[in-house]
Amino acid sequence: MNTKLRDRSLGLLFLAAFPLYGVGSSLLVTESATLGLVLVLTNSLVVAAIGRILQSIAAPYGRAVANSYLVARLVEAVLLGVSGYLVYKAGMADSGALYYRIAMIGLGIGSLPLLTVLTRVEQMPSWLGRFGIVGYLALICGIAADGFGSVDFGLFLMIPGALFEVTFAFWLIIYGFGCGTLHET
Repeated sequence: MNTKLRDRSLGLLFLAAFPLYGVGSSLLVTESATLGLVLVLTNSLVVAAIGRILQSIAAPYGRAVANSYLVARLVEAVLLGVSGYLVYKAGMADSGALYYRIAMIGLGIGSLPLLTVLTRVEQMPSWLGRFGIVGYLALICGIAADGFGSVDFGLFLMIPGALFEVTFAFWLIIYGFGCGTLHET
């Protein structure tokens, strides 16, 4: 696969994850729960694919960082799948909340070194890397706040992480890795 197609596909995977998990998880407590579970499990496959693609991109610049990111994404994929399954079986929206929180915190922690490396080696613009770091730090704090009962504040803090992922997805689709940096020729 050529790099432009790879990067565009990766951007589309990032965008697909939002409706797959969002719509899927909302359907888990309805008459369409089976469809909801299928969507949530499909999201888990998308999350794993994102991890594998980004691992291959980052590996030449930092194998340990690339591998830890893949592990974070695989753990996220499994935990989101388990979370969805628990909601599906119990029929209660909060059944899988702990697994969801752990998955999101793991994603945030695993993404920080990846963004640092990709920014340092100029595979992405520094503004985008910094936006991602701030977004994922806010996401981690938002998930923690949500876990301690501050749901509205927690949700507010999760917004920068979501905005980063959407921005990153469009940047990948339009420019791709190695493009759009300050040192572009």
